[in-house]
Amino acid sequence: MAVLGGGSRPATPVRLAIGMLTPLAGVVLAYVLWWISDRLLYIGPLDRAKFGWLVVVPVWSLTPVAAAYAWRTLDQRQSAVAAGVVGLILTVASAVLFWVASAFPDCQFGAVRTPAEWIVPSLIVGIVIGGGFAASCLAGTATLRRGHRWISLVVGGGSAFVLIFAALLVASLFIGIGHGVCQRPPLN
Repeated sequence: MAVLGGGSRPATPVRLAIGMLTPLAGVVLAYVLWWISDRLLYIGPLDRAKFGWLVVVPVWSLTPVAAAYAWRTLDQRQSAVAAGVVGLILTVASAVLFWVASAFPDCQFGAVRTPAEWIVPSLIVGIVIGGGFAASCLAGTATLRRGHRWISLVVGGGSAFVLIFAALLVASLFIGIGHGVCQRPPLN
């Protein structure tokens, strides 16, 4: 138990910075891997969908476990600060990416909504992703601090995996309202 730590000694600013950068680096790695696979269409024998499920999703899902190990020596207040910073950064990044993708579609007959109408849905999607990811990291950290390494893997990784489907569900609800993002062709 002493190896896992529990915040018994105060964390240095460097340890806190590493704690914040660890999950952000994992998320950036998952995004870059997705971006590359989306552009290349095939990576070796894998198409982009298989590559996503076999590489990108595990990288995303294991990032809260890496955060748990980086946060295990932080005290609860420092862990909350790290989770807040990571969650806020992911909320903003996710909201901006969703907004750009939804508000400026390449539509032949025009978009269903104006860019301004996509701001609130984008913020909600961003909050689900950023807040859910921060919660996954905190849950994995709490489990690890109790000395349950394998359960921490299941809690942190499993909750991040479930978060993928929660984010897709929330995003699809907004895209489905108004029947997508593009106008349909006019009836003659």
